[in-house]
Amino acid sequence: ILSSKKCVAKQRQYKLFAVVYHDGKEASKGHYITDVFNIGYASWIRYDDSIVRSVSEQTVLHPHLPKVPYLLYYRRCDTIGPQSQSTSTA
Repeated sequence: ILSSKKCVAKQRQYKLFAVVYHDGKEASKGHYITDVFNIGYASWIRYDDSIVRSVSEQTVLHPHLPKVPYLLYYRRCDTIGPQSQSTSTA
């Protein structure tokens, strides 16, 4: 239901903390890669089968074809400790 009243509550902010990419023509076929923001390292980590490596936030936010973001995971900012400094907020 739409309301003409302005929302007086502070708008919540969210941070992207994981992206699952799919490379393939069908969801049931192809290859999946996951990027996760690691709070302890304050950086993005890519999990690609047995290969685990650090990637830049720019790489996460601007993927190249044929890799397509399939699932995006967000966490509300007020539930994250102050040690998390990733700039990707929504």
